[in-house]
Amino acid sequence: MKKFLITSLFVVKSLVLLFFILLIFVLIESTGYSKPFFTQDGKKVSGSIAVIETVNINGLNQRMIIRGRDSTKPVLLYLHGGPGDPEFPFVLKFNPRIEDLFVVCYWDQRGAGLSYSKNIPPETMTLSQFVDDAGKVSEYLIHKFKRKKIYLLGHSWGSMLGAFTANTFPEYYYAFISVGQVGDQVRSEKISYNFVLSRARELKDKKAIRTLEKTGPPPYSDPREAIDKMLTERKYVIRYGGAVKKGNFYPAAVESILFCKEYNLIEKINYLKGMKFTRNYLWDAIMKTNLFKAIPSQQIPVYIMQGTSDYETSYVIAKEYFDSLQAPVKKFYSFENSAHSPIFEEPEKFDRILQEILLEQLKDGNQ
Repeated sequence: MKKFLITSLFVVKSLVLLFFILLIFVLIESTGYSKPFFTQDGKKVSGSIAVIETVNINGLNQRMIIRGRDSTKPVLLYLHGGPGDPEFPFVLKFNPRIEDLFVVCYWDQRGAGLSYSKNIPPETMTLSQFVDDAGKVSEYLIHKFKRKKIYLLGHSWGSMLGAFTANTFPEYYYAFISVGQVGDQVRSEKISYNFVLSRARELKDKKAIRTLEKTGPPPYSDPREAIDKMLTERKYVIRYGGAVKKGNFYPAAVESILFCKEYNLIEKINYLKGMKFTRNYLWDAIMKTNLFKAIPSQQIPVYIMQGTSDYETSYVIAKEYFDSLQAPVKKFYSFENSAHSPIFEEPEKFDRILQEILLEQLKDGNQ
C-alpha cells in the first residue's frame, strides 16, 4: 500500500511538473505578434507582410492577421469555418504555402478568436450581419492594398458565408473559392447520421450504436438540442474518417493553437469561448439556409474543392449544388484522399489548383 501511494504521488508530481513546463512553453510562444518571413540566411524578406490589425467593422473592433511573402501578390480574404473556428493556426501548420501565392487576410469573424468579446450584442450575431462585415473587410483590403478586386475563399461555414458575400458584393472579387461547400445542411446532416450509424453497425461498435440510436436522426426541432446532438454525432464522424480521411488531425490542430505566436494566452482562451458563443447563434441559420434556393447563381467565377469522404458537408450535395449553380465560370475539384478539409489534407494538390486558378484569371486579364 505504501509503495502504491509513493508511486501515485510520483505520478501526480510528474504530471503537475509536465503541466507547468507545457504552460511555460505556451506562454513563451504566445507573443501576440505575427512572425516575419525570413530568407535562408536569416534576413527579413524584402516586400513581405506579416501583421495583426484591428479594424472597426460596422461599429465593432475586429481583428485580422495579414501575411504574404510578397505584398505585390493577389490578395485573398480567408473566411474560416465553424462557425466561430478561426483557421490561421491550421493553415500555418498544414499549408503555409498559400502565403507564397497570395497576401492572405485571415479575418477572425465577429465573436471568434481575436475578435471575441463578451460585449458583442447578441442581436448582431446573424448571417446578414456577417455578410455585411465581410463586405466591409473586403473594402478595407481593396483600399489598403490599392487593388481593383481581391479573391474570396471560404471553408465549411465560410463557404456559406462566402456564397452570400460573393452574391451581395460581386464587384469586390475576381473569384470565389469554396472548400467543403455547404449546400443543404438539413439533408447533409441526415446523410452524415446514416453514415456513422452504418459504420458503427459494420464495426460492431456497441457504444456508438447505443449513443447514436439514443440521439436519433436529424433534423431536431430545438436549436440548442440540435447543437448538442450534432456535436455528439460529430465525434463519430471524426472517428470514422468523415471529417479527416487519414490520420488524426486533431492533436496536431490543438498543438497548432497552443503554440500559435499570433494569439496571446488570453486570446487562446477566448478562442475556445468564441467557438461556443458563435456556434450557439449561427448554427440554426446554417440549418435553415438552403443555398439551392437562396443562391442559385453567381456573377463571378466559382471554384469548389470537395473531399469525396466529407460527411460534415456532404460531397454528394456539394456536387449537386455545383451542377445546379449558374456562374460565368465554374469548376469542381474532387479530392479523393480528403474528407472535410482538402486545404489541410491534400495541401500540395490544393495549392496546385490555386496556381491554376491564378493563371486562368491572369489569362483573362484579371489581377
